[in-house]
Parts: sequence; C-alpha cells; structure tokens
Amino acid sequence: MIDVNQQYEMHVAARLLEFFGAATAWHRNLWTVGLVLALKELLEAAEAARGGVLFQNSVETLARSAMALAGRDPGAGDCAQLGVLQAALRSEIRHHGMEYRVLEQLIADIEPKYLARWAAALKGPTVPKPERTARAIAGHLLDAGFTGDFLHRWWTFKLRHEPGHRKLSDIVEDAHALMAKPLREYDVLVAFSAFTKQKDSMPSGWLDAPQVSSWLSNRNFDVAGIRQKGGLVLRVSAREPVAAVDAVRERLERLAARVLIGSDREFILIPRAWIDGERREFRLARTGRDVDVHALERKKKVYADPQYTRVDAAIELLEPLATGSPATAVASGWAAFEALLSEPGNHAVVADRMGAIVACSFPRAELTVLSYQAAKADVALDTRLRACTTNRDRADLIATDITAGLPLLLSNDADRAAFERMKKLLADPHIVMKDIESYATGAFRRLYRQRNLVLHGGKTDGVALRASLRTAAPLVGAGMDRIAHAWYVDGLSPLELAARARISLDTVGSVDGRRCVDFLGG
Repeated sequence: MIDVNQQYEMHVAARLLEFFGAATAWHRNLWTVGLVLALKELLEAAEAARGGVLFQNSVETLARSAMALAGRDPGAGDCAQLGVLQAALRSEIRHHGMEYRVLEQLIADIEPKYLARWAAALKGPTVPKPERTARAIAGHLLDAGFTGDFLHRWWTFKLRHEPGHRKLSDIVEDAHALMAKPLREYDVLVAFSAFTKQKDSMPSGWLDAPQVSSWLSNRNFDVAGIRQKGGLVLRVSAREPVAAVDAVRERLERLAARVLIGSDREFILIPRAWIDGERREFRLARTGRDVDVHALERKKKVYADPQYTRVDAAIELLEPLATGSPATAVASGWAAFEALLSEPGNHAVVADRMGAIVACSFPRAELTVLSYQAAKADVALDTRLRACTTNRDRADLIATDITAGLPLLLSNDADRAAFERMKKLLADPHIVMKDIESYATGAFRRLYRQRNLVLHGGKTDGVALRASLRTAAPLVGAGMDRIAHAWYVDGLSPLELAARARISLDTVGSVDGRRCVDFLGG
C-alpha cells in the first residue's frame, strides 16, 4: 500500500481513484485524453482533412491542444525529444508529409515507454503537479483499452491493500508492466432468450441450448434459472475481462443492427455474459454513460407534458448518448445541443459555447459537495450551513470561508484535493476558469470531430471515438442540466445562457465581474 504520510502521493492516488470510479461526479471526472491518443487523433485528423471530411483548421486546433498537453510531460522523453515533438506540432501537418512521419515515429517511441518515464520522473527531486500527474497516468491507461472498472479495482488494491509500503513511482512501474503485457484472447459466451434459427445461415460460434448448458456446467457456472434458446461463443482480444465483454457487446450491437434491418428474425439477448477461465459472470447490458440532467427531477419536470420545445427535443436526443453504440451515441449526443447553441452556417462554435456553460457550472458544483462533506465533521459549520436556504447560498458560504483562509475539516483525500483546487480558483479565478473552460471545450470539440468522422466519413472506428464519449458524455449532461434549468425555471434560452456564461468568464476577477457561484444565475 502507498505511504499515507506523503501528501503529494496521496493527492495523486485520490485523483486516480476518482478518475476510474463509476460513481465519480462530472466535475471530478477526467475530461482529457492522454498524450499518446492525442497524437494519434492528430494523425487521424490529418488523414480526414486530406479526404475532405475535416477542415485543416481542425488539424491545427488538435496540434495546439497536443502541444499544451505535451508541455513538459516527462512521458514524452528527454528535453531533446520533447523539442522535436513540439517543433513538429508547430509545423503544418499533412497526411503522409514529413511532420506526419516524424509524429508517427515519435508515437512509436513514446507509447511503450510512457509510464516507465513517468515512474522515473516521480523518483526525481522535482515532480509535476499532482493533478497533471494523475491526469496523464489515468488518461494513458484508459486510452490503452483498460476499463475504469478494472483500473479502479487494480489501483485500489495497489494503493490500499497490497502488503508493505510502496512509493507511487513503484506502483506506476507496476502499471507500466501491466501495459507491456500483450492482449489476451478471451472466449466469451452470450445466450439468447429468443433467436430465429436458419439451417443455411447461422453465426460462427453458435451453440444450441444443450451445448450452452454443457459449456456453463463444465466451467462450474450455475445454470439454474437460465432460460435460453442457444448462444454464441465469441473470441476477442482485450486488455482484461471487462474490456473483453465491452468488445463483445459492440460486436453484438452490430449484429443486432444487421438482423433488424436485414431480416425479420428474433435476436434477443440474455443480459449476462460468461468468460472461459473467469469465475464470475458479467453484465452484458450496457451500463449507461453518465449523462445526468438532474434539473428535471429537481424542478419536477420529469413527467411534465408542456408544449414541445427545442429543449425537450434535445433531452430526447440524449438517450442514445447514454445507452447507444459508440457511433450512434456520438451522432445523437452532438445533435442534442447543436440546434440549441448554433447559428446558421456556424456550427463549430457550439463546442465553445457548451464548454463555457459547463465551465461556469463547475465552481458551484464543487463547492456544494465540499459544503456537505465539511459539515460532517464540523458542528459549527453544519449549523451555519443549515441556515442556508439554497445550494447557491451553501456554496457561497464555503467560498467565503476558503477565501478568508479558513480550513475545512475534510475526512478523505479526494475532498482535500478538491479543496486545494478551489483555493487556487478563488485566489486567481480568471486564470483558473480559463483553464477549466479549455478542458471542457476540448472535450466538446473532440466529440464534434468524432461526429463528423462518423456522419461525413462513415468512420465508426475512430481512434478517439470511445474516449470522446468517456470524456464528453458527463459534460453533456452537466451542460444540458444548466440549459434545462435556465429554460424551465428562468425562461432563459440556451443562447442567452451561453451569452451569460461568456460574460462571466471574460469578466471574472474584475470589479464588476460575477462571483463564481453566480456565473449562470439561478
């Protein structure tokens, strides 16, 4: 387990577990991808620009983003190699051009050594800031094909339960060794509650009902209560079992689409999967992506049947983003708010406007959580907070205390890390809010590029397709939550809300600027 006396390492550890946790709130989630995937996405964009699917300015935007991400990233290599990388990113990048080839070769060097270099950097006399360290490590592992579920369990064991005391650098070396392992082949069984058989056309790997029962029994799975009409054994390559089930789910979604539009056959899956060599069964049904519009519940609008508006249509379009296949989710997710925030002939600015709304939502969301966490251990603070009639007032009270330099009694490292972030934000709101806005906007721009690759290029296997959903889906929910609140409660249109966000971000810290808890009003 990690040494609990090392504040820096505990900060990084807490953030890693938050980034991998399924229940992490949107404002503590990971909004960025790792450096390696950002570079691969840049090369993909250059190819798409050559084919007319993306504009060249998308390539330039990605290059600038990659430059900021690389910064002084120790995973990119020594100063000389980092200089070569930055020079290539500053140049015009064309598909199969000179700088494109330079980036290809740099990626081939950086990817297998990335975490080993980070481990070495963490042993040095000066270390990167904890938030940057956690983002870089988490992004690299998630981008490599590990699932958050697997990584949360792996890091929890390493950080909290593994015998002995170890440094963070040692655990990152273990993560490097984990990354170095080749992909495994997994045989995954899925079963059907209804399936139309055709003698001349059956999928490869088909098992009849008795064969499914025998397959399960021979591997000591409990077959009681399973009513099935046959199944499929699918072989996939994956990093770990949960990722294997994810890969199988996507293959089945493609098969289901073919059955639906190409035949009148039945194709109904039992929502469970079994892996040869694993003791437990796995959930096959897709776990919904974290797209939460809580304003509907808060304002009692879930079952309301008002006049159908563009905001209602946008909320309807969010459902595929939460549960659909990656390509469908990207297309529908972007459409949900494009019509709300775009203008004729100017769709690219939607990402910037949504990014501004989300950024303005961040301070109050974080301060509200801190208010409830701090109140648990501080009776006097709890009494003061109970006098507040709204979450806005709770957040304002905590912001005032932090600005005055008063400590908060917080029991876990994740909340203490959030407290440090809010101290920096309140001390220099203009700079910090610009950083937050850039992260949010970057996630939405990635979603937009992937949407264009899907709809205009027919590319449903983009290198950043799944990462764009992982990073953007919770932010879409947060942005739509504020849009819904403004619309249903304040009668404010989405563009009026975006204008309010723009003014708040550009004037924060000035004499006439809004307080961070009042950026969006309401």
